[in-house]
Amino acid sequence: MNILIADSGASKTDWVLLGEEQPQFIQTEGLNPNLVSATEFMSVLSKELKPNLSGRSVSRIYFYGSGCGSSQKKKEVERFLKEVFEFAEIKIGTDLDAAGLALFGKKEGIVCILGTGSSAGFFKDGKVVRQMPSSGYPDGDEGGGCDIGKRILKLYLSGNLHKDLKSYLDKMIETDTEKLHLMFEKTKKGKLFASRVCKVMGAKAHYPQMQQILYNGFESFLKKVTATFPDEVIEWELGFVGSVASVYEAELRACARQMNIEISSVVRSPIEHIALQFSGDH
Repeated sequence: MNILIADSGASKTDWVLLGEEQPQFIQTEGLNPNLVSATEFMSVLSKELKPNLSGRSVSRIYFYGSGCGSSQKKKEVERFLKEVFEFAEIKIGTDLDAAGLALFGKKEGIVCILGTGSSAGFFKDGKVVRQMPSSGYPDGDEGGGCDIGKRILKLYLSGNLHKDLKSYLDKMIETDTEKLHLMFEKTKKGKLFASRVCKVMGAKAHYPQMQQILYNGFESFLKKVTATFPDEVIEWELGFVGSVASVYEAELRACARQMNIEISSVVRSPIEHIALQFSGDH
């Protein structure tokens, strides 16, 4: 029996196929149902994913994704998957559920995601039982790539970004002012573009202005976490997954220490850890 597991965010989806052969890892575009259309979702499944499965059948699918919090979105994603994998048993969870499995397995703890966006929840009995409220892009996602990127771009557009950082950004991305303003009118493009800015500026994280931007973003996120889970933060471990948490791990841990918060672990991509949790199920 082959099991297909997905961990999907706004920017990318990591898949692993588990069965009698060696685990097969595949990466496709992000499949957040709030950011991609039904046509785009189906195109990724049929053109990016299925051809890479080498004809291997799939008996069960566990799809963990951002944007899959509501029952309506869960049903939508299940329907898309059913069209491509007609005979598979399908279960839909959130990206927080996946992060919790990767970080804590059968234990309890506070799970945090800092990727393109950000979220947090209390993980217990194999799933997130309580989630931190999130307003999402453009006002929420504190500490995530789109938030850090947006903070950088605001300084850029106001002429207050350090000249070295401005020069570097000009070389790395399209920085036409008019195009930047248009970009932010489109939710998906704006979110992904701001997140890309955050990623490329990783090479300049040592600049004092970048350190301050990162601190402000991470502080906003951690304040929200402690306000939502005041008792749990004291009692349980706090773990992070996501590209931003991983790339800026030193800055994240430094910010947490200043707030008297201990981070137990940081995992860049949960999919390999999730695969281990399922390794006995096939």
